Amino acid sequence: MEYTLPMKAHPSLLPDDGPGLDRRDLITYEHLLRDEVVAFLPHKSYSLYFPKTLDDIADGPMAEVAAGRAAVVPGERRVLLPLALGGRLLGVFVAREATVRAPATTLPHLATMARMCLEKILLYKISVTDPDTGLATRGLLLRALARAVAQVGDSLHPGAPGAGTGPDTGAPGFAPCFGLVVARLHGLEHCQEAYGPALADKALAEAARTLAAQAPEQALAARAGDDTLALFLPGATPAATRDLAQRLARHMAEILLADPVLDQRVHPASCVGHAAYPQDMNGHALRMAAREQAATLLRKALRAAAVAARTGPDRAFGYPQIVDEGGQVREVLPLGRLTVDLGSAVGAREGQRFLVWPGGPEAPGGPAAPKGEIALLEVRRSYSVAEIMTQADPGQPLAAGDRLTRIRQAVPKTLDGHGQGRDALTGLLRYRDFLEHWAAVRDRQRTFTLALMRLPDDADPRLTEAALNGLAQAAAAAFGPEAVGGRHSLGGLVWLLPATAARQAAALCEKLLEQLARSGAPAPAIGLAQFPWLSFSRADTLDNAAKALEYARLLPAPHLGRCDSLALTIHADKLFAQGRLYDAIEEYKLALLADRANTTARNSLGVALARTGDLAAAKRQFKTVLNRNPKDIFALYNYGHACQRTGKAPQAREAYRACLAVDKAHTFALIRLGELAQTARRFADARRYFLRAQGTPGGQGLTERYLARLALAQNDTEQAREHLHQALIHDPMDALALHLMARLYLDAGEDPEVAEALARQSAALAPGQPRFWAELARALTAQGKHQEAATTLARAEQQGA
Repeated sequence: MEYTLPMKAHPSLLPDDGPGLDRRDLITYEHLLRDEVVAFLPHKSYSLYFPKTLDDIADGPMAEVAAGRAAVVPGERRVLLPLALGGRLLGVFVAREATVRAPATTLPHLATMARMCLEKILLYKISVTDPDTGLATRGLLLRALARAVAQVGDSLHPGAPGAGTGPDTGAPGFAPCFGLVVARLHGLEHCQEAYGPALADKALAEAARTLAAQAPEQALAARAGDDTLALFLPGATPAATRDLAQRLARHMAEILLADPVLDQRVHPASCVGHAAYPQDMNGHALRMAAREQAATLLRKALRAAAVAARTGPDRAFGYPQIVDEGGQVREVLPLGRLTVDLGSAVGAREGQRFLVWPGGPEAPGGPAAPKGEIALLEVRRSYSVAEIMTQADPGQPLAAGDRLTRIRQAVPKTLDGHGQGRDALTGLLRYRDFLEHWAAVRDRQRTFTLALMRLPDDADPRLTEAALNGLAQAAAAAFGPEAVGGRHSLGGLVWLLPATAARQAAALCEKLLEQLARSGAPAPAIGLAQFPWLSFSRADTLDNAAKALEYARLLPAPHLGRCDSLALTIHADKLFAQGRLYDAIEEYKLALLADRANTTARNSLGVALARTGDLAAAKRQFKTVLNRNPKDIFALYNYGHACQRTGKAPQAREAYRACLAVDKAHTFALIRLGELAQTARRFADARRYFLRAQGTPGGQGLTERYLARLALAQNDTEQAREHLHQALIHDPMDALALHLMARLYLDAGEDPEVAEALARQSAALAPGQPRFWAELARALTAQGKHQEAATTLARAEQQGA
């Protein structure tokens, strides 16, 4: 609630019809408020106080605040500033250990200066708020996406200390992914032309309200274009992003507006697209600057929305779906060729096959039969050239606008040695024909090696074609007449080296790379995979070559990699980053089967097992690493954390101290030792460890939540509040800090609406924590929302089951 104060009117440049400030805004822009206040009122620490009613501040120094004046608490060096705007008291800024110069003359003006701070914050809010929808601006959206990209990039290190179980025991850490949903009102222009601009504005405003209503507490709703709205979902997995997009599409389809002139009900046609980070970004895009990656992700979501508009009314479409069911024939060419709008940017690859269906939106029951089948021959960035494989009815030819659906598995045909197609540029087999040849001969080969080659992605396409032609000729001369080559992609080749082991193939590739370096030609990255190897089948060798190529591109020149234990580890790390935890575990085990001394793979396997909750198995992996190298700092820390989570405090303490013997500034080891001391109620030792951690690089903001929990354990709520404020400034998405702050507000009898906002956000960020839902129910009960509180408690019981 907000309360009216007897304050004098003053001239203001603030717009009368713009957005205002409320108590949630004080929390959102708390870092800006702190920076503004400290400029005229130096202080060492502060907190925000939200009185429930004016009666709560009717006595003592707070009575001055209720009257709209600043006050000093005698003997405590605390200054109370009323945060009031437009005659409404929003809250109280409590500055501790504050220095008031010339208090007799300064104190009467502090309230005015605080009001000017709020006006400045309001002007900032206006600058990042779209006036037509009340949502955030496109610029704010891109900045938020760029920050999230940077956070994800910093967190995707599965072997790093603490990566196995998150930065807080029993509490979720930062989720290394996020989602973006866009809703485009492609019928808005028709509304404007047919019914007038006023109705179009109403349609846009109603769509914005629908989007905001579906947004989770921590999401950012923004206007991304004239007819486009967007929803940024921090920490959302691809599945959660897809579910919200589908729900949003259903609600968008229900929007109906009344046209008073024609007395009609109007529905502005809409479509919804979504994309996930980092899952929907390829390797090249992930190397761009964070701001460029943010813009790229927005373009991907918009592309998905455009496909959704084409495939049917009020649909939601994901970026990964485009290559599977969102393609379209662009143009039919002579000689059984055609172009399609699927390129390498959406994941199209040479050799992929598609069924062709009649154009137009898909019928509810689906078409009776496809018109034909095509295969991609040449893949460019934004389009591909395809070959017509079969045509169902010559009287119904394939045409521009026909829809495509990808054939997931195509059975290769056995060749008789004739009729193999040749790539016009390199003279090698086309990729589809190479796959057919390989399928026909591989079962007769006891040993063979596949070599995947790829030129750098950033080369000019015309130069790439010339370089690829030269590479094909040089590789053919280096590998000899028995080798069979094929065009793999726009800048890549694939070679089958019969009766050749990977070691021998590596020697041939080294000579090839030396020859290319002498001639000044661009050097490719080369990945090699041999059969037989481990338990992989012959058909798995091509996938293994792709893993080796992924590894080779990370190596310094010459970029030559074999599918070995390290290549499997890198691929497993990629699976881990994508959230495919159990696939990553299997890949780490294969890496260890290839090399039992691979401590990186064993550490990462332990981290992945800990993520699944199998702490006993995780401890065994870390212990195995420590038996080989007692000073492996990753294994020491992760073993200690696993022991701590299983209640083995002495072993955990010993491991953390061994960590500090290797690295005295190990932030997380110090934090964990502080937690163990706090659990043992040795509060002085706990504080000493936390303060040491605070002095390490990167430890300043990270330790605030732990200091807050320590203060709560000592019943020092004021100190806890101060530390929680600092923790949320460091990370506004800290679910545990939000939960603890909500609890503090409720325990102190402050405004339950503010507590509800904090508790709701913490529950949205970590829905698997029953105590977060219980705190939300408590905040709802304090406001008399008993039915909603009962529903929330049921959710808490569900999560705890």
